[in-house]
Amino acid sequence: MTMKQTHSIPLFTAVLFFAASASAQIVEVRSSNGDVLNGTLVQVSEPVGDSGQTLGIGGAVENTSGSVRTINLKRYEMDVPHGTGNYFCWDLCYAERAAGASPLWVGADPIPMNVGQIANGFHAYYKPYTNVGTATFRYVWYDVNTPNDSAWVDIQFNAMFVGVSENVSPVRSFSAYPNPATSSDITINFDLNTPLAGTQLAVYNMLGERKLVRSLNVAQGKVVIGKDELPAGVWFASLEQNGRALATKRVVVQ
Repeated sequence: MTMKQTHSIPLFTAVLFFAASASAQIVEVRSSNGDVLNGTLVQVSEPVGDSGQTLGIGGAVENTSGSVRTINLKRYEMDVPHGTGNYFCWDLCYAERAAGASPLWVGADPIPMNVGQIANGFHAYYKPYTNVGTATFRYVWYDVNTPNDSAWVDIQFNAMFVGVSENVSPVRSFSAYPNPATSSDITINFDLNTPLAGTQLAVYNMLGERKLVRSLNVAQGKVVIGKDELPAGVWFASLEQNGRALATKRVVVQ
């Protein structure tokens, strides 16, 4: 058996590059459906049977900072299989690079953006070359004049076997209540198609540090997080199986 090699950098280290002292969320990143994606994990899953197949996703980016900005984009390889390729577009579309060639890839064409201006030129692409599994990237938009003013989105591409039941998401529902929470317990409800070995609920802070983990041994149920377990702030509850995120929910504690 050959062990699959991946190129990755620890989440905590990567976040420190740009978020440890971030002072403002300067843009709002939206999906094609209009959902705000800032600070979330977006998953793109497709069955892969063609060696030349490309997985991709795009979005709109609006300057919501209240002032004129020059916005650039950089991409981090968080956990990417060896033997794959990736590239992105930010106004310009760049040529494909092999996994590991550019763990940090900074765009070469910053976009001047007026207040409220929307840029539709963002696309992220991944070429698995029949490598089945996930590849996770972090995309960061920042002001070239004040780099700590930034916003990020994680994108995870999932290349699946053709015809395998994994084409259907194992998560039927995943919710948190109340959200925002004010001096109260938080109840996380989950509903999976079937019990999955190695499934757990993990809660991360804004720096990507994991602060709470609960093992899940059933397909449906709930996890109650006590009001004293999470300080005030923004948290990310992640439903995971063997370290792979199945669903992520943003949770606010006031």
